[in-house]
Amino acid sequence: MNKQFDIQALKPDDALLFPLEDNLWLMDNHKWALLAWERHRQQAGGSQYSLIHADFHWDGGDDFSDDNEAQSELLTADLDKLKTMTEAEDLIRYDSFIAPALRRGLLSEVHFYCLQDDGNDVGLDEELLDQTGAQQFLHENIQDLAKAKPRQPLIFDLCLDLFNRSDDKEYQGDLWSDEEVVKFLDDVAHHIRMAELVTISLSFGYSGTEDDTRHLAKLVIPKIQALRANTRLERDQAQAAASREI
Repeated sequence: MNKQFDIQALKPDDALLFPLEDNLWLMDNHKWALLAWERHRQQAGGSQYSLIHADFHWDGGDDFSDDNEAQSELLTADLDKLKTMTEAEDLIRYDSFIAPALRRGLLSEVHFYCLQDDGNDVGLDEELLDQTGAQQFLHENIQDLAKAKPRQPLIFDLCLDLFNRSDDKEYQGDLWSDEEVVKFLDDVAHHIRMAELVTISLSFGYSGTEDDTRHLAKLVIPKIQALRANTRLERDQAQAAASREI
C-alpha cells in the first residue's frame, strides 16, 4: 500500500486521481480514467489496448459525435490539454470517457460487464465502432467475462458502484455481500493479474453511503494490489531464473 494512501480518509473528491503501485490508478469521478489510460500509453510507448469495463453503468456516451471541431481538438490534445478538458468536463464526463478513448485510437476493443438495465443505450454506438474499427463484447454474466480472451495489452477498469444494487438512489446502499465481491474478484483474477494497467473508480454517491464506499474500497483495493504484487513477484522470479541459465 502506498504510505501516503489512507482508505479510511477517502471522501468525495471530483479531482482525485491517485497513482498506486503496479500500474494501478484510483479516482473518484470516473471521467479521469481516460487521462490515466493516455498517460500510461505514452509512458509505455504508444500501444493500443483492449479494455475490460466492469461497472454498474455502461458509460458509453459519445458527446463528440456531432462536433467535428471538438473531435479535432480531442485528437490533437496533449496530456495537459486532456487534463484541462477533463477538469472542465468539456465533453469528457463520468459517463462519456470510453468513446473518446476509441476516437483517440487508444482502444481496439472493449469488453463490458455492466448491470444497468433502465432503457438507456447499451454499450457503444455502432456508428462509432464502424468509424474507429473497434470491437465491443457484451458479457451477460461473470462467468462469461471470466472466460473472455481480450487481446493484449489489457486495461482492467472497475467502478465500485458495480457492487451496489441501489445505484439509482444517490448515497444509498444495498451492497453485495463481502463474499460476493471477493468471489467476483477471484473469478476475474487472471484478467487483473494480466492487465498492463488497472483503474478503479470510487464513484462516491453511486457506490452507496460514504461509509459503504470506504468499506468497498477497503475490501477491493488491497485484494487487487495483492493479485498484482503476486504477479510481479512471479515475473521477477522467472526473470531471475532465466538470468541464471544464461
